[in-house]
Amino acid sequence: MAYATLDDLIERFGRGEIASTNPDRNVPRGTLDGERVTRILTDVSSTMDSYLQRRYVVPVSPIPPVLVRVCCQLARFDLALGTANVPSEQIRSGQQAAMAWLRDIGAGKATLDAVAVVDNSESWSRFKGRTSFHGRGGSVL
Repeated sequence: MAYATLDDLIERFGRGEIASTNPDRNVPRGTLDGERVTRILTDVSSTMDSYLQRRYVVPVSPIPPVLVRVCCQLARFDLALGTANVPSEQIRSGQQAAMAWLRDIGAGKATLDAVAVVDNSESWSRFKGRTSFHGRGGSVL
């Protein structure tokens, strides 16, 4: 399941930009390769799930707007890589910001309003406390 659609990409970045990323030289310029876009959106969503699954049930449903935005930013970068052009600084910075946010989600520095993963394993949250330190001599009880 992809977190964004072709229509989401077009709404954010325009049909012209998305169509201009078609790397197939046998296709008329400006032709939109919906199959390629859908494949990239699915791949990007899978990458996002690899970060999200540490903390949330994936695929996240319903899809919050922030996941649509991040998916579009990452897909835009991947689409630009498939052309003879180098991704612009704007596209590159969008991809870097999206990846930083995903790392923050994985580390627990950012959150989503989504169903959290419940870990019922025996070793979850297992820790060893320090031994109490009492008295002047530093004796351990």
